[in-house]
Amino acid sequence: MCKIKKILLPVICASLLVLPTQQVLARETDKEFVKQDSSSLDVDSLRYTQPESYQGGNPNILSDLTGFEKKLENENLAIYYRESTAGIRIENKKTGYIWGGLAQDKPENMNKSWSAMGNSLITIDYFNANCQSNRISMGSENVKNTWQWEKDRAVCKVDFGACGISLSFELKLVEDGFSVEVLRDSIEEKKVNKLQSVWILPFLGSVEQDAINGYMFVPDGSGALIRYGKSSSYVSAYNERIYGKDAGVDSYSTAGDLLAKRSNDYLVDTYGITIPVYGAVHGAGENAYLGVVDKGALYASVYASPAGIVTDYNWCGIRFDYRNSYSFPVNKSGKSIITTQDELEKFDCKMTFYLLDGEQADYSGMAVRYRELLKESGDYTMTERKETEIPIYLHFIGADVKESIFFNTYEKLTSIEDVDSIVKSIQKENITNLTVSYEGWQKGGLNGAGYGSSKLDKRLGSKADLEDLKQKIEQSGGRFYLSFDPISFNEDQSRVASSVALTISNGYANRTKGNRNLLYATKYFIHPSNVLKTVEKMTDVYDQMSLEIGSIGNMAYGDYSKKQKSSRAETTESFTGLLETLEEKVAMETPNQYMWNYTADYTNIPMQNSQYLFETDSVPFLQIVLKGCVDYYAPYTNVGAYNQSNILRMIEYGAYPSFVLMAEENEKLMDTPLADYFSLNYGDWKDLLLQLYQEVNGALKAVEGSCIIDHKAIDNGIAETIYENGVHIYVNYTEADYTTDTGVVIPKGSYTLEK
Repeated sequence: MCKIKKILLPVICASLLVLPTQQVLARETDKEFVKQDSSSLDVDSLRYTQPESYQGGNPNILSDLTGFEKKLENENLAIYYRESTAGIRIENKKTGYIWGGLAQDKPENMNKSWSAMGNSLITIDYFNANCQSNRISMGSENVKNTWQWEKDRAVCKVDFGACGISLSFELKLVEDGFSVEVLRDSIEEKKVNKLQSVWILPFLGSVEQDAINGYMFVPDGSGALIRYGKSSSYVSAYNERIYGKDAGVDSYSTAGDLLAKRSNDYLVDTYGITIPVYGAVHGAGENAYLGVVDKGALYASVYASPAGIVTDYNWCGIRFDYRNSYSFPVNKSGKSIITTQDELEKFDCKMTFYLLDGEQADYSGMAVRYRELLKESGDYTMTERKETEIPIYLHFIGADVKESIFFNTYEKLTSIEDVDSIVKSIQKENITNLTVSYEGWQKGGLNGAGYGSSKLDKRLGSKADLEDLKQKIEQSGGRFYLSFDPISFNEDQSRVASSVALTISNGYANRTKGNRNLLYATKYFIHPSNVLKTVEKMTDVYDQMSLEIGSIGNMAYGDYSKKQKSSRAETTESFTGLLETLEEKVAMETPNQYMWNYTADYTNIPMQNSQYLFETDSVPFLQIVLKGCVDYYAPYTNVGAYNQSNILRMIEYGAYPSFVLMAEENEKLMDTPLADYFSLNYGDWKDLLLQLYQEVNGALKAVEGSCIIDHKAIDNGIAETIYENGVHIYVNYTEADYTTDTGVVIPKGSYTLEK
């Protein structure tokens, strides 16, 4: 397509803007510009795990069971029910601790609607005839609850009265917890009102301001804590879809103006949720629960509200969305109306709550318990390679398009021969455990090849060269992946109108980068059926290659096209079904939990939370679940700001280093869609790459193949990670040496290993 060149921003010499800390920035001169590393100054911020100050003594606020009747019981817990509030309380028989909603039926600082929700087992939201959202709970007036109690289970039919909606759910005991499942075929809508959402025990473990020492855990990025505190004036609560936004329903854009929700000093995208869990801790090391979404995660959201947002309570829960409201165009002039989906989303809805106590009662214990649950279920059969040295991930870009005055041109960045030469250069330094991927190899380059093209660009090499490169890398102990992304395309790669998935509003499902000046800032999501055809084609043409399949692991979206309609669940099922047929596992970028069984290498793992102002800690929950089960790699070191703290965090979180590289000079990136990468030239990064690998390998090779069993901050900026093989890794982010209570010395800005 003919393109007129855009007016460029003054970004001359942009390739020099982000280069390694402590490196010479201008190779032509003898002068050295050193970027000061101030990352150690924010160790008491939400980007790090904070030490526990709790010394015990939390009150058991819900110990008064007046009005509650014991209904279900097993060896580990008992469930009590109160008819007047339609609420339950759960006793951990091992500790005697009682879990539940609010301590009072109608607190003075809550209205009827909120107090009913705070005490009820089930709450629903529904749309009225005017598409306005309303809320009603089991404990609200004129709601009829009909129970059938048995020894270890019960079924309840809830008639929500005047709104005309009813449903049934099952409450059931498991060994160390209990489950709640909404029976799929039981939902009835007898009037004009339509069911929007179902909340399951949203106020379980809620805490009024700082009445209890503890925190809520949300799976934001690597994991985040929201510690209980006094009411504050936050803009909004944490409210994120599990497995990320649905491009067929939600607005999908990257970071722009962060407003008052997050700190503005690091302009990064928010992280999605890749694991269907959340939890609450009442006194670290005393009592906690882990909530797991067993069914319906694709239509569920984690909601966590710090004290001060509407109520004075810290509360968190799961909301299952059966319908969405949306703006629908009614004419070509742009006029639209707000309407709702006619049909309910069809999915099963189930949650299980696991009670934890003692050493298990913190975020580490939650992660270990979740890992055990996945293994018990058979959904977690991954095995990390056990090597004597850690791997490093090297992602090479073959070629891309370059914007010109009238027509886009071709920019060669890294040939197959170049990759071979760079790999040999690294292997000469006794680094052989390389995970190498090669992208942009199709004819036309990364963003210039037609969608689904499997034709190798001869300017980069031949298919025989690719196979020879793969063989050499594997013979030396590494892995090689042919990389492509079948999920999205740009306006020049396919005809948008016929290829793009449509949104529920009849628009194009797309994602636009924050930097709209980039070439192809907007990418469109393809029909899911095209994804299947493309992957099948690649596996046939390159049957000797191992594959890296871009974002197939983290994009769960619906397609509302009339002829190719596919729900979010159907799309995901088709993707997992496709990977099930492949002979070997594939490399994936930030895959969601349902894709882990098909993942050989996990790239771009989140290394912190999204930095919402109400989040108090970043924790490696995701890494604790995964370590010892799959190789996972930190985001590219040479994209963004590099500092010593990033290296230490890899060591603390057990993550392997990664780089995105090319053979050509950085100025080749100008006017390409990769312009915001700035610096990818291998020669510029070689010394740092070798140095970084040696430092991270020096720590993590001692725990290769071993699981993380505990993690904690023992002081501000001092973290300890404990592995199953008995190795303790201590990390010191501060500017002073630190000695632990057991006499272990941790040098400033460094780490120490101890068995």
